[in-house]
Amino acid sequence: MPEPISLQPGQKQLFLDDFVVQEIQHLDRTMHRPEKSDPLLKADRPSDGSHIAIASAPMWIPDEGIYKFPYEVRRDDSNGKEMALAVSTDGLHWEKPDLGLVSFEGSTKNNLFPTPDNRRLWHIVYDPDDPDDARRYKGFVTVPGGRHPVVSPDCLHWTKLDIDPQTLPSGDAGTLTYDRDNKQFLGLLKFKSQYGRAYNLTTSTDFANWTEPRFLFGTDEEDQTQAIDVIRRRLANPNFAKPLMVAPDPSIGWREPDPSPWRGDPTWRAECYNMGVFPYEGLHIATLMIYYPTGPRLPEGTNCDGFHHIQLAMTRDLKTWTRLGNREPFIGPSPLSKGLVGNYDRLQLQVTNQPLDRGDELWFYYEGMKSRVPQHDRWTDGSPRDPSTLTPEERADWLEDTLSGVYVAVLRKDGFVSLDAEPQGGQILTHPLKWAGDHLFLNLDAPAGHARLELLDARGVPIPGLSGEDAPIVHGDGICLHVPWPRNLSALSGQTVQLRIHLQNARLYAFWTA
Repeated sequence: MPEPISLQPGQKQLFLDDFVVQEIQHLDRTMHRPEKSDPLLKADRPSDGSHIAIASAPMWIPDEGIYKFPYEVRRDDSNGKEMALAVSTDGLHWEKPDLGLVSFEGSTKNNLFPTPDNRRLWHIVYDPDDPDDARRYKGFVTVPGGRHPVVSPDCLHWTKLDIDPQTLPSGDAGTLTYDRDNKQFLGLLKFKSQYGRAYNLTTSTDFANWTEPRFLFGTDEEDQTQAIDVIRRRLANPNFAKPLMVAPDPSIGWREPDPSPWRGDPTWRAECYNMGVFPYEGLHIATLMIYYPTGPRLPEGTNCDGFHHIQLAMTRDLKTWTRLGNREPFIGPSPLSKGLVGNYDRLQLQVTNQPLDRGDELWFYYEGMKSRVPQHDRWTDGSPRDPSTLTPEERADWLEDTLSGVYVAVLRKDGFVSLDAEPQGGQILTHPLKWAGDHLFLNLDAPAGHARLELLDARGVPIPGLSGEDAPIVHGDGICLHVPWPRNLSALSGQTVQLRIHLQNARLYAFWTA
């Protein structure tokens, strides 16, 4: 018989996988999608360039009472040498302060700050635990062949660390996360796998000494099978934007000519373009930037056009992954019904390292970009397009508006996956649990329904006074609903029990003891 699961008071049990679940009857498991905002941040001044880019979420700085949000400016002359800083008190309304650090067009009255050795720096985290104030902010700077750790006291003035080896091998994307629960840093390093872009993991407890990179995540055969249908459905749906470059559907038997003018990667498949990994209630959750390349960029013949979805996955060991929601989008593109100007997240969706915990909600910041390949200066065969052929709407979209924007998508706390019961009801029986705690709490959505809870002993026999007619009933919609047991549960401490939860017209997201 397997060992019972030890409950840790305060740590929630979610339903992303079957770790805590022994049996489910007449319940549906549902992945929920967050509600997207309008764009919060975009290139709106000359120093920002044509658009901005992000890979790290905003950071709450308690001593200053603000969020800091470093972002990368995209100007033809900057070449990744400059970053910019936005600040906010609420995470929604952002200001771009004058920092006086970088001269732009003859003035330092801007929000730009320099990067180490004029290298790309867009992986930044805040570390409140380091005793050295000079290392309060930590980041990865891009160097030839990969990444190099850098530190800063204020997020503006950066110093490279003297480490060996000097370079953590990586391609251009990736993320950096501070896993405060486990006091370690997670560096995600891009490499090319069997199915294109994929990620290795390196970790560190001091930010100077890093583990040997090992495989973390890449798409699999199932992704490739689904990709064909995902691309077909996207191309056939008039409600969503389409890539400019699209190779013929492989089902017709078309093959690239030999020799081929296309020097890019294969198309009509699924790759992991980037990913964010963050700790959550004793496990790790990943936001996956799944890329569907559709056709080579013409006339160059290199790289590919395509589109992205943000999917969800979880792991308990940072090795074995469970994909959530049948690999459907967690955050998908905005429809064309929202118009073109100001509608940035219609093709490319860039993840950040982790969400913000806002008490009752989780806030997922992401970047939306109108396209990977410019769509205003060429036709679908790559031949030049005369600007005079642009419609007024296209001109406003491609020439007068910026190309990207930053959004936040808001999710209920713990609201990744729920167990749902219709009015006829259903139930869940947990695996044996080693009890700890005086009280039980639920994250429950049941304003017109309820949850009824029973405790069973190690043999699965209902415990008198805590089951049957004595089983408490919980109503309402809340992220922390107390279960009114008829007596204190501390007497069960150390005992093996099972929890049976009957649901009727309700959604259950999590339970925990305290």
